[in-house]
Amino acid sequence: MGPSIFISRPAPSGRPHRLMLTLLLAFSSSFACVASHSSPSVVPEDIAYKSRAEPATAAVKVGTASIPGNSTPAVSEPPEQQTRYLSTNLCTDQSGNHVSLQKSLAVTRFLRTTPKTANGGNLFAIETEMPGLIRVELNDKYRSLSSEVLAYGFAAPDLTEIQYKQQAQKIARQSRSQFVLSGTIEDMGMANPEATYKPDLYRRAANAFHDVTTIKMFDKRTRVLQLSVQLRDGFTGEVLFSKAYSTSGIWNQRKPVGFDSPAFYRTHYGKNVVALAQTISRDLAEVVHCQPFMASVDAQPGQSQILLHGGANNGLHAGDSLSLYQVVVAGSDTEYQVNETRLVKRNTRLYLSEVYPSHSVAQVEGGSYLNGFYLAVGE
Repeated sequence: MGPSIFISRPAPSGRPHRLMLTLLLAFSSSFACVASHSSPSVVPEDIAYKSRAEPATAAVKVGTASIPGNSTPAVSEPPEQQTRYLSTNLCTDQSGNHVSLQKSLAVTRFLRTTPKTANGGNLFAIETEMPGLIRVELNDKYRSLSSEVLAYGFAAPDLTEIQYKQQAQKIARQSRSQFVLSGTIEDMGMANPEATYKPDLYRRAANAFHDVTTIKMFDKRTRVLQLSVQLRDGFTGEVLFSKAYSTSGIWNQRKPVGFDSPAFYRTHYGKNVVALAQTISRDLAEVVHCQPFMASVDAQPGQSQILLHGGANNGLHAGDSLSLYQVVVAGSDTEYQVNETRLVKRNTRLYLSEVYPSHSVAQVEGGSYLNGFYLAVGE
């Protein structure tokens, strides 16, 4: 029911009167919120805004709305502190030439550690749609990356580091990707769910004021999104990038609209979620674009001609020369039945003789034979 319930018999000019009454009630709500700062708050304490244990790198807040009860609203990261990346600002090799070989990234399905916080609005599809938003940003804006979203992810959120490495290597082999991105969604909670889903008469008037004027201050329908991402090298499983992110916005949808819907993206919260995906994509591109291109090779004992899992789609051309690294799997000195993967550079190179869209045929320098597992590296 809208604010019109306050007027039982509207006059011919009832709309202006109705709007004026709504604004007066909403302004009184705002003044009441300001006055309540000097007395104990009646709003239940919200654990969603408590500080959490985070990785060494600080969380990044993007497009945050003001948090009810806080004297200082959360704001976006200052421009001078933001990580910047330009798709044309590629790394250069020792000869000054641009290294523009395209790397592959597998984006896994994200995990949710607090499933119930997605109930409001039926936003359960965030597990696949948030990776999809990141993929779209990467493929559209950063030429040095080619990413795909997988229908599966890591088996559990509480794996050991050794298990994370092993699963990252397995996912990279299955998807033939150089990098693997995983994510964990910690919180999608609301500061005051009743303000959206069970508002009293007073709160309905205040909500109507905020919706009409688009003023966010003192709007109690704030919702958060807190997540962390990890980027791993697909060949060794090592962590290349790990960071926690958070954003918040006003959630005024009372219907189960779902995550990937026009209604969701029209909300203030949905717009800030998109902005967060853009920030994550930019940070990932910043990390990846200077990493060397690496691709596995298929070599048969006694043959100097090999097959390289990379081709014209990655920016390779016939006549290109690549370094060779041998993949060495060694047992751990400290843990039982645990192996460590290392890359050892060899004093020989590959020369591409035939290049196709997804693969290439190469010759080993000096007609040497390869025994073991090798990677071709564009240095």
